[in-house]
Amino acid sequence: MRVTSFARIVRVLWLGLFIYAVTVGVGYGKEVGAKSTGVEPAVVSGGVQPGNKSDSLAGQGLRGKQQNNADVQSVAAGMSMGDTLKLLGTIFVVTGGGIWAVVKFIYPEWRRYCDTGKKKKRYHETLRKELGYIRMLGLPGVENVQVNLDDDTFVPLSFFRSQGLDKDYGEGGSKIAHEGELPMTPDNVMQQAFKEQRRMLLVIGDPGAGKTTLLKYYAMCALKQKHLTRLGFSGPVSVFYLPLRDLVRDAKGCYDSLPTNLARWAKKHHQTIQEELFEEWLHRGTSLVLLDGLDEISNTAERREACKWIDTAWSGFSDAYFVVTSRATGYNKDERIEIAAEYERADVKDFTPQQQERFLKNWFTAVFLKEPSEKQIDKKEWQRQQKAKAEEQTRKIVAHLKEDKNKGLRQLAAVPMILQIMAILWKEREFLPKSRVKLYNAVLDYLLELRDERRGIPAILPADDARKVLGPVSLWMQEELNTDKAEKGAMHQKMQERLQYIISAQPLSAEAFCDFLVKRAGLLINEDVDFYEFRHKSFREYLAGVQLVKKVARTTGSLDKLVSVFGVDWWNEPIKFFIAQEDEEIFDLFMEKLLNSPQSEELTSEQQSLLQSIIEEAPLKKVDALCKKLQDGSNKAGRQRVILDCLKAIGEPAALNALQQFRVDGLAKNKDIADRAEEVLLALVDLKRASELQKTKSGEKISSVVTVSRIILKDRQPSFRNPNEHNAEYIRISGGSYIYSYKEKKEQVEDLYVAKYPVTNKLYRSFIASLQAKDSALCAELNTIANNNTWGPGFGNYLEKGNGNNAALFRSGYDEERKFDGEDQPVVAVTWYAAQAYCLWLSLLEGDKALYRLPTEIEWEWVAGGQQGTVGKKVRDYPWPKKRGAPSSKLANFGNNVGATTPVGRYPEGATPEGLYDMAGNVWEWTESLYDENTPKKDLNPARSVRGGSWGYASDYLRCSFRLSIHPVSYWYYDVGFRVVRPSHSLSFGDSENLSI
Repeated sequence: MRVTSFARIVRVLWLGLFIYAVTVGVGYGKEVGAKSTGVEPAVVSGGVQPGNKSDSLAGQGLRGKQQNNADVQSVAAGMSMGDTLKLLGTIFVVTGGGIWAVVKFIYPEWRRYCDTGKKKKRYHETLRKELGYIRMLGLPGVENVQVNLDDDTFVPLSFFRSQGLDKDYGEGGSKIAHEGELPMTPDNVMQQAFKEQRRMLLVIGDPGAGKTTLLKYYAMCALKQKHLTRLGFSGPVSVFYLPLRDLVRDAKGCYDSLPTNLARWAKKHHQTIQEELFEEWLHRGTSLVLLDGLDEISNTAERREACKWIDTAWSGFSDAYFVVTSRATGYNKDERIEIAAEYERADVKDFTPQQQERFLKNWFTAVFLKEPSEKQIDKKEWQRQQKAKAEEQTRKIVAHLKEDKNKGLRQLAAVPMILQIMAILWKEREFLPKSRVKLYNAVLDYLLELRDERRGIPAILPADDARKVLGPVSLWMQEELNTDKAEKGAMHQKMQERLQYIISAQPLSAEAFCDFLVKRAGLLINEDVDFYEFRHKSFREYLAGVQLVKKVARTTGSLDKLVSVFGVDWWNEPIKFFIAQEDEEIFDLFMEKLLNSPQSEELTSEQQSLLQSIIEEAPLKKVDALCKKLQDGSNKAGRQRVILDCLKAIGEPAALNALQQFRVDGLAKNKDIADRAEEVLLALVDLKRASELQKTKSGEKISSVVTVSRIILKDRQPSFRNPNEHNAEYIRISGGSYIYSYKEKKEQVEDLYVAKYPVTNKLYRSFIASLQAKDSALCAELNTIANNNTWGPGFGNYLEKGNGNNAALFRSGYDEERKFDGEDQPVVAVTWYAAQAYCLWLSLLEGDKALYRLPTEIEWEWVAGGQQGTVGKKVRDYPWPKKRGAPSSKLANFGNNVGATTPVGRYPEGATPEGLYDMAGNVWEWTESLYDENTPKKDLNPARSVRGGSWGYASDYLRCSFRLSIHPVSYWYYDVGFRVVRPSHSLSFGDSENLSI
């Protein structure tokens, strides 16, 4: 029963009344005695008479006792029977009433308090047992490894902390960049998240990124008083945990309250705690509520409802702090899956090479120390040998991953769960498969059969046969259950349907097979005694993908089903695993069906990213369907762009003829499509030439002579393409005058050629390759600039840090980061000096060291939002035409809608009228200008201005007038890139209507 505030008040009042009654009763007794003897109460009480100062202390004490006895006798003799009975009655009533109050109110309250404390202690102990262990695949007996808060097993994740998602910017649309954009640790994230009255932290991470392990770490820290300060709490914290997939509904069909759901979770773990107690705990003192796996609610509508439920819980318990985890695909603002409460978002960063090495060492150490020891060896000596073995295995696998040919594996190893799979396989074979699919396949062989076989234990079922059972079950959960949990009875029945067809020496029951999968293979868990679920969701998704391959081969219409759910995040991973196992014919057929479906008329940014991933993971690709569909004149512009983007991503020169015919026939629906077709054509020509050069192996160098051709087409700005940048296009922006927002005065801008896109990774890597080849002219010029302080007094010190290795000095800090390293994604994490060096490199290739440069702030603002043909007006609010309105997910990449940079040019509707892309969002862009023109000259590295907003900042930062300040040596910003300009007067050549290829 819940104790209300009113009841507590009544009990306090009763206790006060009882104390008052006792006081009155005692006083009454004294008064009666005094009246009977005529002695003052002070004398009756045995007090010493004033004035007896000549008495010694001993004498006073003796006389006091004698006096007391006399007084008592006098009182007794002088009291009437009525007074005596009244006194005794008062004492009886008061004493009895006190005893009754204690028995009725105080004792139950005290007992209830003790019982409540015990229940809370037991609940927290359950959390320690459930969350206090990391379940590591591949350990003998699939034992659990305890979460060690001193990081012996737990390797702290790093995070991209969202920046600029508030609207706190200074006058004139200016802001100083936060140093907080450095990758943060779990402790930093928690401390920052709950500042300024915020009580919500949203953690976003890819599959296998370690989100659940992070919650375990938070829980263990909060349950240990000495670790509370790590998380920013100063006093005791009550911890609560709930997987969001376990949310239950009430009789009306709505999600039940947080206390009710917590009580049901506790009951599943054999703790009977009333929901009223959970409600009381949540209202009393500080609480930390950990809500895991928003993405594991498969239905989009239900996930929206879950977000509203989280908001309700957040507002209902004002002293509770919430941490919510989700995959990026499971939290989509465009689908209205969004938490309304004010929150801090932190995106899990991939493991760095240093974190990978640390994880591997911890993993191998844990594995080898759990092996049975040899009896004749001293325990300490055996432990030393095992740790040495762990270090040796770590050294070998790290060296293997660092090899140039294994870049793909290095990227996979950045995902904690994939890295664990690699560790298992390396321990057994010192060999790693090259693809994600092969990694999963190999580790399933190990868990299902090979590990027991090598220990002399007969396999309960060969791995191939086990897959024949697990595949259909996984797809059943994917297609029919739409959940990662299956009721035990239903799971047994589904498995038995498959097991009856498997020939084995002894019949195998579904119950025994599940027992093996839980206790030995470790693929399933049954934390909820009535349900099974896969230990890692991605194993179920992989097995569902395996089964899809079989289903498509024998069932007509299966591909149509996959196309219909394309872009539904619940299906993303199974579809990727499916395509990664198919041949070129199925790939081509899938593309054909996708392009013939309404889905492809206009893909969201998330769907475009999924399509890009599918193409990257497909082992064999064919472009026939794409080329055929490109010639279909009925296609809308959106579908034409999808086809062109696919052809560029596949990079197959076989599409050249179709692209040329597309141009000749004039099938492009608009200028953007025509431009895109030209870009894809040039990219494929570039690939074809590189391929032919590789085949000849003649060793001949490509000529450094530059021929720049200018293109003038109907309704198109004059432009040129630079062969030294893989034919990157520069568009001429006419000059003019306008009111510069920062100074509120008129400024004049000359005609300028501006790069159509920010510099991409592909272009920037060409620059780094030149530095690796020891470009002597470039290195010499850099030294001259440093000596002359041309780029400021700090550049010399910066250049010295490279120790002569300029390639390493200028290299992007995220060159191999999966989220940011795509060839067509803008380069990020480059310093202002690196951007300047890139411009210098381009200039020197054409024999003039001052041809290419960064734009000034005044130039940038004009080309982003200047109103051509007007004089003395302010620029537009945003780069796109004013009629398109405020920022949206169709116009720009901002506000963490995607969670990373996107390939340049993905947002054609957000381009400027002149055809410049990504001027708003995606990445901030360095400018030539000082942030503060009054910066003292002695300042070694004065801050420079960046413009344009980025993928992680809110919409207000996308304004053409907004400026941000960053120091030129800052290299850690994962959302800062740059764009190159060239003065128009530096070009002199005739016009040409066709581009010669």
